[in-house]
Amino acid sequence: MFYSHSKTLPDGTRKGIKSIQKHNQGVSQNALTSFESSVSFSELNTQQLALLINDICRYHDLGKYSKYFQTYLLTNERVDNYLKAHARFGAYTIFQKYKDQNSTLALLLYYIVVNHHLNLDNLATNEFSQKTEAKNNEGYFNKQKVTFNEYWDIIKTEIGDEKLEQYVTSPEGKITYRATKELTDTKTNIQNYFLINYLFSLLIEADKLDASDTSLYSKKSISKHLVDKYRPLSIEKLIENQDISLFSQNELRSYGRLRVNQFLERADWQEHKLFTLTAPTGLGKTLMALDFAIRLREKIRETEQRESQIIYALPFINIIEQSLKVYSEVLGENINLLAHYQYADALEQTSKDESSNYNQKMMMLDTWQCDVVITTFVQFLQTLIGNRNKLLKKFNHFAGSIIILDEVQTIRLGQLPLIGTVLFYLSKFLNTRIVLMTATKPKIYELANQEILNNEGEDAKSIELLPDYENVFRCFKRTKIVSLIDEKLEDEQQFIDTIFLEKWSEEKSCIIVCNTVKRSLDVFKLIVQECNEELNPVYYLSTNIIPARRQSIIDAIKADLEANLKPILVSTQCVEAGVDLDFDMGFRDLGPMDSIIQVAGRINRNNNLAKQYSPLYIIDFGDCEKIYDKVTQHQARLLLENNPQILEDNYLEVIESYFSNVAGNGNTSFFKSREIYKAMKALKYDSEDPKKDMAVSSFQVIEEQYPPISVFIEIDEKATEYKDKFIKMIHKELTQEEFSCYKKGFHQHIISVPSHLPKVKEELKQSGRYLLCEGIYIIPNDELEDFYNLTTGFIRTNEEKEHSRFF
Repeated sequence: MFYSHSKTLPDGTRKGIKSIQKHNQGVSQNALTSFESSVSFSELNTQQLALLINDICRYHDLGKYSKYFQTYLLTNERVDNYLKAHARFGAYTIFQKYKDQNSTLALLLYYIVVNHHLNLDNLATNEFSQKTEAKNNEGYFNKQKVTFNEYWDIIKTEIGDEKLEQYVTSPEGKITYRATKELTDTKTNIQNYFLINYLFSLLIEADKLDASDTSLYSKKSISKHLVDKYRPLSIEKLIENQDISLFSQNELRSYGRLRVNQFLERADWQEHKLFTLTAPTGLGKTLMALDFAIRLREKIRETEQRESQIIYALPFINIIEQSLKVYSEVLGENINLLAHYQYADALEQTSKDESSNYNQKMMMLDTWQCDVVITTFVQFLQTLIGNRNKLLKKFNHFAGSIIILDEVQTIRLGQLPLIGTVLFYLSKFLNTRIVLMTATKPKIYELANQEILNNEGEDAKSIELLPDYENVFRCFKRTKIVSLIDEKLEDEQQFIDTIFLEKWSEEKSCIIVCNTVKRSLDVFKLIVQECNEELNPVYYLSTNIIPARRQSIIDAIKADLEANLKPILVSTQCVEAGVDLDFDMGFRDLGPMDSIIQVAGRINRNNNLAKQYSPLYIIDFGDCEKIYDKVTQHQARLLLENNPQILEDNYLEVIESYFSNVAGNGNTSFFKSREIYKAMKALKYDSEDPKKDMAVSSFQVIEEQYPPISVFIEIDEKATEYKDKFIKMIHKELTQEEFSCYKKGFHQHIISVPSHLPKVKEELKQSGRYLLCEGIYIIPNDELEDFYNLTTGFIRTNEEKEHSRFF
């Protein structure tokens, strides 16, 4: 018998545990079950795609039949790395099978199989473009092939292909060169990127599931009435020409849900794949989108006889945890909901499945084996635009799914054309329906058309699910934006003396948002000196503070507000989305207009009519250009100079003008979007230096000017316990399964600190005693006062250390 997998016995010998035949059958079954027949690739119909998938799965481990691999797998003998490698053998074979039908398709299939244990690289520099490498590989291939000779009848029977032997030859250089040239240069086509990623994902997910004996999840139906049961509507139905200006905020929320779902009554609902949902902060967009997705899912089931997966992606972990709580309450225990993010606990989320072990549960989480998944923009977007094997195994889940992207205004401006383009093609090739949610309506598809799609002869058009969103916006008069940017600020003390103390009074709660951590720390120190803490407790919140403490700060502020105290919060952009706080007024450093409006959403959030048009004052410390970019700084300043006071009922009109100006032709920040798109078309997945030589791998959701380091803060006894468990785990004294219940707590005591800070360069990185393990530093509890302040977080300079003793 020929084996694909083995295990090591207690006496050190190895035993085969799964045959290649059984593994191939399992992989094929998984991949074909996951195959979404509604995907659309030109020149390949559903039946042809199914045959390709089956062949990829049949041939992917063909090289494991060689004597060299079997010796490596079942004995302790040393075997040459090149001779025991198995992926190239199957890759050559599938190329030879398809070369006469379609040489470029044959090369794509070769590329998928040869990389099935690797990250995708640059197709243009494949082995056939390197004569010496190709010659060497051909030699290894022929040595492996010789070991098949006496077993051909068995192998052909197990693989299920009588003609197999005639395909097992090394490819000819001329054919592969010509096919490579077409795919990467003369006939580039974005469809190839989606075809490769989809087939590659089906293969590697199916392979990993079968290898770990993890079951493929069969999705369940979801009742369309779940949201109504959770949050009953306060108005029964829509009435034509209704005056919604008379509605309460709750009635507006119900109106919004009914209006959004009205789209599903259209006769042409199936023709539309791209949607936007534009609504003011506080209108309940989370439930609105979930209600729509569940009802759309039912319509798809009724017409296409399949269950769509719902994928909900958000920018920040704190919003994910809030949304997970709401989704869990709405969906109940019968629907399989998973949250896939940094702190995700596979054991906790899959506790109902008692038959699976820890590795299987991790595999279920990593491959989204569920009805509904909540994840981060990093996971979602770097799977969509990426080359990493670990992430791409989820790519096939996009096919036929319903994707909700929330708070899309947090995506950096320069990335919008690329993301809009890729979402358009995702809907076109993989039959994906996509909802973009925001209160500020950034021009994602307009920028995609302008910068990329129109040049490709394409035009992305989206449907607005809340068509009268402008009327809904006009119902809100909660806040106003007041520009003070003419008053040039030399430093933080000038802000306190000439602006803060002039505009603020002790009977007002207040939020102050700065563009940098350093600026926010300096402002906080001065505010503390000015306030009576009994009436106006002052709080600080930024990524400088460990995640474990951030929620308790938010909870403390909420408690103060409920007790009629008037707290002041000094913060950074981390409060711009998903933080449910309600202040009387605020100040925000100059930034993108959509970010400014998000901060306004933390003021008079609950629409207290007695606080109508509560102010958000815009100031300018001069940090905008270095944190965002020159275009953002110029356009935001220009808009505020022309509109020194903006009422909430005019926010939409103003943001429309802002985005139109920012999106103007000649914006150099879009260059990278265009270059990465070119790399996708040319199948240039990676390069030696992705920062300079643009490749698919150059795309990163979060780009840091100074690469941060991870620092664990041993802040208390609980942190010490997490640290001790982590050390035991890395020393193999604790299994990953045993550590899993401490994983979230451990990560919530880690902060990212810029590597260029003096305290980092001169102290942390200079001494080996601060290194907990590779990639993670530690501030021990007995040195806490030198590096971490309980109120303001990481101490960045020694001067700051002297100040920190006062609070």
